[in-house]
Parts: sequence; structure tokens; C-alpha cells
Amino acid sequence: MDFQRILAVGDIHGDIQRLRELWKKVDFDDTRDLLVFLGDYIDRGPKPLDVLTFVQRVTERYENVYALLGNHEAMMLHYLTQNGRDGFDPTDIWLSNGGGTTYHQLRTMREEPAEQLIQFVKSLPLYFRTFYEEQRILFVHAGINPAQKKQTARDLLWIRDSFYENYRGKELVVVGHTPTQSMPRGGNTPLFLPNNIIACDTGSFLPGGRISCVDVRRYLNLCARGEAPSAEELASSYVQSSMLRAVR
Repeated sequence: MDFQRILAVGDIHGDIQRLRELWKKVDFDDTRDLLVFLGDYIDRGPKPLDVLTFVQRVTERYENVYALLGNHEAMMLHYLTQNGRDGFDPTDIWLSNGGGTTYHQLRTMREEPAEQLIQFVKSLPLYFRTFYEEQRILFVHAGINPAQKKQTARDLLWIRDSFYENYRGKELVVVGHTPTQSMPRGGNTPLFLPNNIIACDTGSFLPGGRISCVDVRRYLNLCARGEAPSAEELASSYVQSSMLRAVR
């Protein structure tokens, strides 16, 4: 299918209000659009299970919406495997990385819907591939290890610097995971990097952060002209939620 838009949504981290706002702005149409959620639906924000439920429902409702596993969902699954839904280990890496709200909401949720969400998370793939014309596009949460032909789940979910510094592949890689605010020349907007990477995590949980949706096809069409897109043109390749205000 020749999609009119190929969309990628960056990390959400439990902010259901701004996810709904973004979804309305995107105005997704299953007859012409493809959309991929890049993972990290839970933790850090106030409504992680509401976000997870929203993502589950839209992937079930729409044929051309896909959701990937993020490192925070992977941490949750590991924790539940080790401790169960009622076990509490405050030293666990998940709880020390913002998983406390998700954990407590899972504990208080009725068993059947909680188990349905857990099974949904278990079903999430690590990556998704598609094409636009001759361009291969890889959607993955964190990135890939340029030094390895065979990728591990750990790299796909956790890699940062070695991916950004060393990737030189022809495949366009669309990622979340690393907030753009932490990158050189980064802010709260997506980054379109010269080594064929689009970084979509715009720090939803950080002061001034947003949830972003990038139109990958729009970006590729801009690049196809043979000259670097201007900042204004790049801005036409994404939509964003409102900013998260700093807590005073």
C-alpha cells in the first residue's frame, strides 16, 4: 500500500492527556496512513496504564497502527517475572527508573484487565520495517549496534551513544528512547540527523518536553530534492503535543 503518511510517535511516558491531544492533531486515517508507536508508554507520568490501554485499543482498531516494545515495558515484564504483581523490590532497576506509579496502578487494577495489558505488552515486537519507494525504513525503540550484524534485544531497547556516533547505514532508522534535549543542538523537537537517523523522543516527562509524531514520508520527500531542508520545512514534518510545564 502506498501510504500518504508514514508516522512515528515518540516516547509517551504515562501522559494520557497529551497523548489524546496529539492523536487529535494527527487525525489518523487508516485508509491512507501508517503509524508506529516507538515504545515507552509507561512510567514517569501520572497515567501509565491509561496510555497502555489507549495504545492497545488503537492497534486493535486500526490495521495500520503498530506498537513496539520499549525498554520501560521490558523492565516491567522482567520485574513481574521475578516478583509477580504483588511482590515489591525497591532496589529493582524498573522502580528506580520511574516504574513506581505503574507498579502501584497494576497492583490496584482488577486482575483480568491487568493481565490483558501484561499480555499485550508481551506481544509487542522489537522493531518494524517498511519501505517508501526505494528507501528502507526501520522503526525501533533505541537504535541498532553498528558493530554487530546480529542485533540483541538489549541493543534494540537500550543503545545510545555508539548508535548515534557510529551508524552509517543506508537504512533510515527512526527511534525514540534518548530525549533530544540530551543531544548536541537538541531541544524539544525531533532531530533529523545526517547519518540517516530520526530521533523522535522529545522528552515528554521533562520540563518543556512534548510528545511528537514525525511524518517520515514528508521528510523523505523534502530530502529527495537534493538539498538540505530548511528548519521551517523540517517543522512541517512533525506535529507535537503541548509542552509539559515545570512543577513549581
